[in-house]
Amino acid sequence: MGSMGRVRSKFNPELEWLAARRELLKRVKRDVRQRLGPEPADVTEYAARYERELRARYTVSSKDELLSTLRDADIVYGGDFHALGQAQRTHLKVLRGIEAKREVTLALECFPISSQKWLDAYLAGEIGLDDLFLKSEWEKTWGFPRENYGPLLEIAKRRSWKILALNRRGQRGSSLKAREKAAARVIAQHRRRDPRSLIYVIFGDLHLAQEHLPAQVRRAIREEVKDVIVHLNSERIYFQLAKKGLEHTTDVVRFRDGSFCVLASPPWVQWQSYLLFLERTVDTALEMGDDFDPTDQVVELIRLAGADLGIKPKTDDVSVLSSEDARVWKVLEEQLGRAELEIARDLLARGKGFYLPGAHTGFLGRSTINHAGVLAGQYLHAKLSGLERTLWRLPVDFTALIWAEAAAYFVSKLVNHKRQSETLTDLKAQLLRQNSTSADKEVLKLSLDRLMSELVLVREGRSRKMQFQPRRKSSYLEAARICGGMLGERLYIAYRSRKLKKEEIVRLLRWNPTSQGFSRRYENLLKSLAQLVGTEAHGTRLRIKSRPERL
Repeated sequence: MGSMGRVRSKFNPELEWLAARRELLKRVKRDVRQRLGPEPADVTEYAARYERELRARYTVSSKDELLSTLRDADIVYGGDFHALGQAQRTHLKVLRGIEAKREVTLALECFPISSQKWLDAYLAGEIGLDDLFLKSEWEKTWGFPRENYGPLLEIAKRRSWKILALNRRGQRGSSLKAREKAAARVIAQHRRRDPRSLIYVIFGDLHLAQEHLPAQVRRAIREEVKDVIVHLNSERIYFQLAKKGLEHTTDVVRFRDGSFCVLASPPWVQWQSYLLFLERTVDTALEMGDDFDPTDQVVELIRLAGADLGIKPKTDDVSVLSSEDARVWKVLEEQLGRAELEIARDLLARGKGFYLPGAHTGFLGRSTINHAGVLAGQYLHAKLSGLERTLWRLPVDFTALIWAEAAAYFVSKLVNHKRQSETLTDLKAQLLRQNSTSADKEVLKLSLDRLMSELVLVREGRSRKMQFQPRRKSSYLEAARICGGMLGERLYIAYRSRKLKKEEIVRLLRWNPTSQGFSRRYENLLKSLAQLVGTEAHGTRLRIKSRPERL
């Protein structure tokens, strides 16, 4: 095993798992505070009130119970952690679950009130999404990743909903209370104009304690309304569930007062996302100087995964560059030939990261925790297996690339166990969408063909030659990511359900997909996983107990 160290046994792996993540959370929060400076007094006060409210008793709930409760609501307050894409996707999933016939108004903190005319123009089809962000001065007034908020705007337009801008002066320049009062006035005015519409508010989570924004709205409306608060990612609740082994199976809890908390991601994930956001913004870079190195973030995740698996990876040889780094193209041109350089350009243009084993250098396509986790997995797999080259000789390397993606995805699940891969059902639904491009359809067809070949192998014990031949080499890259993610999901389920021991996972990560005999080992693994956890990951997820457990 060389520099990777030895697999060691642990007396209580669950307690060590929790301790490692508590320590990671503490370090990440400390790093965030170092970049932001002292916490303002009003933020400290708001945070204390928010935490007190979430100390109430709760029971394990479900998305179905949440949606059922929203049917009778007049106003929903949804918590937002602005730098975490999963926060916005959580509300998108909830909004998709609201009955199509229901009138909905989406009320957003991320737009200043002065931009209401541009939101109206977007909904009327007079300007597009890019123009909306430009005219509302998104980068100046908000600045968090706009690609995470775009789908919220698109669903509102598609369903003919209204959108309200709630922020007094954008993100900066107003006290918390003043911004709440301004937002409450906008909500109250709309409620009087359109009392039948469900108002779905997406606002920073600290504002959603009962005595904050909800109280301001009640005073402004001056009539009784039924409101529901949907908090997001309580650290306290997450670690309480983790102590009972319920963090993997519990996505929603309900409090006695009828409010909810959705656990969309582990707490260290959202703070790591915030740290990555801070370190790539221009304003912060100007204040800090040119000292950001994404290597530190990826190395932290490599060590976290290594600790879970009982190994001590040496990371002194790894270097990570962000896609914005001016050195990227020089490094790539020095390391890659013309054909590989074109693949690298295509990947970075699509926001995809990758690792060059020969150069010990990773490239972070997007500053998100999932992307950083995958890059950590690519490094760990290459180091363990002795992989020395990229797997871009396609289609010859297709199976090898799927395995490398599976290994990387598995490691990213150790970092963020709430992320999920696609399923066969997802792929089929995407293929049927009318707005899918020809390139997207090619990827989906290739992925489905590959998965069907693997299903035939598992169920009938015979090889099936793939039927679909794509025109684009990039389709192999994306299909390998999809298929590898689904395989990595099954590996993770087998690991967390204790059907695969960590020593066995480490042995799998040592597989070099360019070595002789790899194909046979890969086929045997598919058959073994089918017996252990089935062939489709999400259908075999650990189930929530049928009776809610009081915590």
